Amino acid sequence: MKVVEYSVIINKPVNEVFSFIEDLRNRSKWEHGVIAVEVLSGKYEERGAVIQITNQVLGKKMETIAEVVEYEENKRVVCRAEKPFMHEIANIYEDMNGKTKFTRRATANVDSHSSLTKFTSALLVKKIESVFQKTVQNAKVEVEKAT
Repeated sequence: MKVVEYSVIINKPVNEVFSFIEDLRNRSKWEHGVIAVEVLSGKYEERGAVIQITNQVLGKKMETIAEVVEYEENKRVVCRAEKPFMHEIANIYEDMNGKTKFTRRATANVDSHSSLTKFTSALLVKKIESVFQKTVQNAKVEVEKAT
């Protein structure tokens, strides 16, 4: 399992940061490559909900189906997907005296994907690291601008 994690301090209270980031209509504003998010079943705010995330990667659309495995308002949201390889994305929110520490963590089993070599797997992890860093910084900019 590979873990990639980035944090940023956002100059807004945790409830405002959580509301903005977890509003799926805002996802394409702050998450790199996302062009659409749709709830396929359940309610996003409830464990077991299924969402579809559409990304634009190198000019091609890629859809990921993910299940909400944890949703604790103003604390954390965790979604799990099985394709293209098993991975979890966690958004973690910590109150910092009126500011918010926002952490985005990816846990991925990239080595389990049969078509990936170790070299390709290492390149993929580097790409994920780069995208995560940009995404977390972009979340800060967008939240502070919007609220």
